[in-house]
Amino acid sequence: MSYVKQLIGMFFLVIVVCGGPFMLYTQKEEIVFEPGNIVVHTVYLIQQIAEGSLGTYYSGQTERSIAEDILPFAISSFELLFASVGVAVLASIIFGLLLQRFRIVRQFQKVLNLLATIPDFILIVVSIVGAVGFYKLTNIRIITLSPVSDAESTWFPITLLSIGPTIFLMKVVSLKYAQIGGEDYIKTALAKGMGIWHVLIHHVYKNIKPFLIADLKKTIAITVANLFIVEYLLNVVGLTRFIFSKDGGYEFNAAVMGLLGIILLSILVYLLIRLILYVIERAVVYK
Repeated sequence: MSYVKQLIGMFFLVIVVCGGPFMLYTQKEEIVFEPGNIVVHTVYLIQQIAEGSLGTYYSGQTERSIAEDILPFAISSFELLFASVGVAVLASIIFGLLLQRFRIVRQFQKVLNLLATIPDFILIVVSIVGAVGFYKLTNIRIITLSPVSDAESTWFPITLLSIGPTIFLMKVVSLKYAQIGGEDYIKTALAKGMGIWHVLIHHVYKNIKPFLIADLKKTIAITVANLFIVEYLLNVVGLTRFIFSKDGGYEFNAAVMGLLGIILLSILVYLLIRLILYVIERAVVYK
């Protein structure tokens, strides 16, 4: 029952956020506050849903059905989110835990810690500028910035999207590794002649995992925040296109469906990562 209440609360929160431009706006150099506009648009949205339709939105001069486009858009955004969070989790476990004792890895993490001081938006923009410069030097195109063309590949958006969460999660895991690695039970296990890989997997990982899971939500939140930037700048066809249209006006129904879809995808990605970690743990740690 509590989950149902949370979903209902999430729905109305999205309604308020997406209805902001209709509730508070300027007219003839005066600020107008009309909360009733949200009610009107919400009633219309519910009527559309009751009729089996999610409404329409404009892509340029073309009116398109939200119901027809939401599934392919959601699949595209899901691929970016899941792959980026997966890269962050995998990199944090490999470099923040398993290979942490190697000097070259620690030096690499120092570079990442330096990059962590730079806002993700700046890192994304610099990466795009670098890709453009690479194209000028080699005539090899890896991104599409034309407003009339969609992104041809997903590997570059995934790479950009995984930078922020990877830096964050790897830092968390490496810090916990340093703390747990000095505990007495770790020293005792090594003194008994247990192999380093056995200690890392069966002792260190077990104690790091709760912190990894706890910060997984923050990792997904960072990824979602960057998703808006990456999909918009790289012309990726995803759910953010319902919210930020380059050639169409702001549509309430489309914005609500897009934001709700992103939130639900975030929950799905979180559950899938938890499931994958559980399966790996049962297959490797507790075998």
